[in-house]
Amino acid sequence: MSTSAATNEQEIRYQISLIKELPPLPQSLGRLLEIIQDEIESSAELESIICYDQALAAKVLRIANSTYYGFRRRVKTISRAIVIIGFNQARSICLCNLLMNALSNSRRPLDPLMRETLWKHAFATAKMAAEIAKKRPWVKSDEALLLGLIHDIGHVVMANYFTEQFESIMKIASKRKTPPWCIEIQAGLSHTEIGKYLASRWALPESMQAVIEFHHTPERSETFKTEIKLIYLADVLSNSRHYPLLLNDEATLSCCRELYISEDEWEDYQNGLDNIWSEVDQLWDLLK
Repeated sequence: MSTSAATNEQEIRYQISLIKELPPLPQSLGRLLEIIQDEIESSAELESIICYDQALAAKVLRIANSTYYGFRRRVKTISRAIVIIGFNQARSICLCNLLMNALSNSRRPLDPLMRETLWKHAFATAKMAAEIAKKRPWVKSDEALLLGLIHDIGHVVMANYFTEQFESIMKIASKRKTPPWCIEIQAGLSHTEIGKYLASRWALPESMQAVIEFHHTPERSETFKTEIKLIYLADVLSNSRHYPLLLNDEATLSCCRELYISEDEWEDYQNGLDNIWSEVDQLWDLLK
C-alpha cells in the first residue's frame, strides 16, 4: 500500500471515529437477520417479530390492505396479513422497513429524493443478486438478497451523518460522470469503510462485513470471494443506467467467468433490468 493510500485510510478511520450517534442494532432487526441466517421459514416467528414492533405491525397491516393486493375484506391480524402478502415478500418488506428506519437520522432527515435513490439502488441490487444466485447452487437466493440489501449501508450512513461531504462527492461524481466511490478516496471518506464500521458495531456475520467492505474491490478480499463477486455484479447491473461501461469492463467480465456466467446469461440479466426496476418501484410505493 502506498503512503498516500495509507494516509487516506487513516483519515477515513478518524472521520468515522467522530460519529457519536450511530444507532445500535434494533432488536427486531437483529432477530429477523437471525432467522434469515438460520434459514427458519416460520410464519409464527415472523409474526412475533412484527407484533413486537408496533410501527412495523401498522405498516404490514397497511400494506396488506392496500389496493396492490386487492383483498376485498379488511385484514385485521398480522397472521392474515402474512398470508395475503406471502411469507417471502412479507419478510423482505419487514427487512427493508427495519433497515430503513434503523439507518435514518431523525436529527437531520435525508433529502426525500436522495433517500429514495439510495434505497431503490439497494432493493435493485438485492433482487438482481437473488436472480443470479438462482443458478449458483453454492449461494442461496435468500442470502444473496440479504447481502444485496445491506451492501451499501455505508452510503446511507454517509448521506445521513456526513451530509456535506456526501453531497460534495455526489456533485463531483455527477460533473465528471464518474462513479462516486471513485471520488470518495480522494475526499478522505469511503462508504465501504463506514459500512464496515457499522457492520462491525452491529456484529453482523463476517460474510456481510466482507461484502460491505469489498463489493467495489473484490480482488482485495481474501475470504467470501464468491459472495462478494456476486454482489459486485449485481451492483454493476443496478448502476448500469448511469454507468453502462461497467457492464463490460475487464473486472466485470472476470467476475462473470469466475462465477460461470456465460455471455448469454449476462445479457439476459441486462435485458431483465426493466422488470427488476418495475418491481423495485412497486416495493418502494408500498414502503414509503
